[in-house]
Amino acid sequence: MKKGRSFEHGYTIVFRGGDSLKYSLMILIIIVPYLMSLYVHESLIIYFKSLVIYGIMFLSVFITLRVMVSTQSYRGFGTTLSLFSTTLAAVIDLLITLATHKFVVGFGALSFVLPLSAMIMVLRGLEHNGGSMKKYIAYPLYTLPGILIIQLISYFLITTIDPIKYVILDSAFYVFSFLFIYYVIFKFEASYGGIDIFKLFSSYLYTALFEYSEPFERELSKRSIVRDVKVHLFILNSDNNAYVVTIPELHAGPIAKVGGGYLISDLVSEISRYVNPVVYIHGVGSHELDPATRIDVRKIVRVVATKVKESLNERSTGNVCVGKMPVQIESRNFRVTHVPLCGKSLVIISRLVKSSDDIPLSVYEELRKRVRLDWDNVILIDAQNYYSDDNTWDENDINELAQLLSKIGELEDQRLEIKSCVNHVPKYAFGPIQFEIGDNGLITWGLEINGKRVLLVIFDGNNLRRELADAIINEFRSGFDIVEVLTTDNHQYTGIARFTRSRGYKVVGDSISHELIIRNVRKSVKRCINDLRKTSVRYYPVLIEGIRLIGDSFSSMVRAAERGVMDWKKHFTVLIILPILTMIILGIILGIL
Repeated sequence: MKKGRSFEHGYTIVFRGGDSLKYSLMILIIIVPYLMSLYVHESLIIYFKSLVIYGIMFLSVFITLRVMVSTQSYRGFGTTLSLFSTTLAAVIDLLITLATHKFVVGFGALSFVLPLSAMIMVLRGLEHNGGSMKKYIAYPLYTLPGILIIQLISYFLITTIDPIKYVILDSAFYVFSFLFIYYVIFKFEASYGGIDIFKLFSSYLYTALFEYSEPFERELSKRSIVRDVKVHLFILNSDNNAYVVTIPELHAGPIAKVGGGYLISDLVSEISRYVNPVVYIHGVGSHELDPATRIDVRKIVRVVATKVKESLNERSTGNVCVGKMPVQIESRNFRVTHVPLCGKSLVIISRLVKSSDDIPLSVYEELRKRVRLDWDNVILIDAQNYYSDDNTWDENDINELAQLLSKIGELEDQRLEIKSCVNHVPKYAFGPIQFEIGDNGLITWGLEINGKRVLLVIFDGNNLRRELADAIINEFRSGFDIVEVLTTDNHQYTGIARFTRSRGYKVVGDSISHELIIRNVRKSVKRCINDLRKTSVRYYPVLIEGIRLIGDSFSSMVRAAERGVMDWKKHFTVLIILPILTMIILGIILGIL
């Protein structure tokens, strides 16, 4: 069964709402009362009075949200939610006006009780509810002052509904709201993982929207596992010109500005103090291998950078380079590229149909059982270079990949002569403002091994458009025996709300011109090949003790969110449709309509 990327799609929709959505909502707020005034033949003075009321509605929601969850006015999310709530209220007033032939303003104010209460539950609930979800039941009351103010102003400016009837309607609706909140709490505890997942999701949403990482890192740390981690470190030296290749047995996530989201930028920045350029490659594993906090990232970076500094002062021992020849093998669903670095083998996995996206540790362990390889000297690499909505693994996938890896095991060792070159294209070469490519930009790594030419094109990004990857491979296939395109799976700009139109989940090639990207790759490859020289390779396994990794907590949260997305029709009905129907029914029963 396909696994849709509903989580990525969901936060991308939220984060890319941008100005166009805000302007559309503002236009609706202006147009709707005008249509109401035309329908009942009211004067322009009444229309302008209604605009005042809807302006007060907007401020009421905005101030409530800001006070309750400490949002800052320059954050776009609070403004968008306030405009959405006001628009919903205006649409309900329009429906009531059409039904009653009276200019009704303020009746729809109750419509934002449930959506706003739900948002306050998620954002405020993290810090203020301890271990009990029952305290969430009070959140509808936080909307009450604003609604009473709106309704009183509506009565005095337009005088369409008696205040006593408003009070009766409000009381009945708030009883309904408390029952709804209790239902949500029960639903979350029963179906979505309970208080721990709810608090984790609260902290995630707060971080993603307001770029304040401390709550999320704290929740991740509580659920973290502590273990020693390894970083594969290669020092390549040609004519006293050294550069570094790093392959951490870690995942650079989960999102920007949280824990492992800093891993690539911090590691490359620190190592660049001693040697440049730095090649970072994405190894095996998913979010269970994310460092939980930036403190853990800094510990990793400090140990690796120290090892780089020490190794640069060591003299090469002049050992003979022995390994298997480079080879690229392809089947229907996979392309496997073997690149020897003397005794160590880089084995790069590309998935050609499904998404190349985080080879799970369980798959890696199963491959170790099935395939006869010198696994102590094989470093499996996830190319993360073909994006699709399906990133699942099944038994057929594992069997097919195992067969390809077995062919690498059949290769004979021989003496190798390695020539190598690395060229770095900085991030700014792809445009002044973009969030598809991380701080390490583009790396082109060329190798010539016993006359066989290999080209690795490595983008510091989170996956790649399929057509772009294929275009790059086709461009250079005539000049190289083996060409592969990779990304680092960098989450440096993934899942953050600032500059909402550009954030969310973006893969390389989403908005940057493919022609510009290929032009930069072409220039980089040319400079690299002109610098191709005989190279010595030294390998160092760097072990870092006592690192907090997030384990299954983030994946559990994602699964809970995806189940919630699958139930979106129910949630939409309960949050939007049901309040409208309830108000109309209560309005009829109470004689308001």
